[in-house]
Amino acid sequence: MFDNNGLPFTRHSDVLNADPVEKEDVVKLVEEIKRRGNAAFQQKSLPEADVLYSKGIQCDPENFSNNIHILYANRSAAKLEMGKVEDALSDAESSIKFEPKYTKGYFRKAQSLVKLCRYQEALDATDIARNLEPDNKSVCALLKQISDSKMKDATKPMNGTTSKEQRKSQVTRTQSVKQPKTQTQAQPNTGPLAEDDESLGGSVRGYKKLADGRVTTFFHNELDEQTKQLIGDIAPKPVNDPNAVQIKSVEGASAWNQGNTFEERNMTAWAKERIESLFRDLSVPFDEARLKGQLSVESIMDLNGDASVAFLRGSKRYIYEFSFRLKCNLTIQGRDQKTEGNLQFLDFSSDNCDNEVEVNVSSRYQTESGKALHASLTSPSSPLRQEIAKRLDMFVREFSTF
Repeated sequence: MFDNNGLPFTRHSDVLNADPVEKEDVVKLVEEIKRRGNAAFQQKSLPEADVLYSKGIQCDPENFSNNIHILYANRSAAKLEMGKVEDALSDAESSIKFEPKYTKGYFRKAQSLVKLCRYQEALDATDIARNLEPDNKSVCALLKQISDSKMKDATKPMNGTTSKEQRKSQVTRTQSVKQPKTQTQAQPNTGPLAEDDESLGGSVRGYKKLADGRVTTFFHNELDEQTKQLIGDIAPKPVNDPNAVQIKSVEGASAWNQGNTFEERNMTAWAKERIESLFRDLSVPFDEARLKGQLSVESIMDLNGDASVAFLRGSKRYIYEFSFRLKCNLTIQGRDQKTEGNLQFLDFSSDNCDNEVEVNVSSRYQTESGKALHASLTSPSSPLRQEIAKRLDMFVREFSTF
């Protein structure tokens, strides 16, 4: 199920293909799988979360990690979102089997039973969850939802019969005999047609009487003396010095742009070339985890994005947004084989101070050097990550000189 042939989630191949034996490695693998599964569920990538949770359950049959009940409950939530209600119920019951006092297991079971319209069983499961955690707001909200759904379901047949009888009676009443038209003469209105404005006062809707006795609509607004003093003199005034309203020209803008209107200069070509040159010949010594060698950036791949300098109303703005992948390798002294991995920058931009990265080392759980390379690429304080950060800061400083 988890081999590389046709695998849709290749970025998780390092954990999906891992087969740890030692208890410590199993615990670490399950923790990593749970983290990735939760991230996939939050991003609504439900099939991806399902596969990850299933791998975590599969690789820890002895429950060394004490997380199997959580994985079952999380997979139940994913299957419920995908519409696989029966499977979701089965996973929730498995979660309860592994940990009978796990509130979320009963919560997931109740959610699945509601979808199956088994309201009494859902109420029983929710009662157990509420006894375990009386202050859990999600459980209390679900309990109210189940009670309302059960009540509506109980009144459906009664409402259906009534509406059918009403429809029959309505059909019967609509059969009527056409009556002959009778002409009636309009009776003249002998009463007063209207009153004078003076007599309207403030009693007629939509009108009001001003202080001077005039009657006008409520939309009319007159400022009193106190309000006029607060506003002051707002009449337009002539400008005697034209230079006083000129916007200061920005250094670097085009000569034709004397009005300082919006102008943008495309810097994408320079930025891509500069980023590529910064990561050429990048190598740092490696001395961690009883291993010594050299850690290098072999190449930069999948460099996408753009950069520009914008001039707007007397200010200059430096805008850039890139994503790229660094192919890295670790060479251990005395060994000919290199350990390879990828460090992917998802959002290197002027709006993001924290560079979000994703690390992928396929041999992380198979070899000692793979584990060491993954740790070095993941930690922002490692020598390689610090050198990469310095070079990215250099790019930002150079870009800001334009």
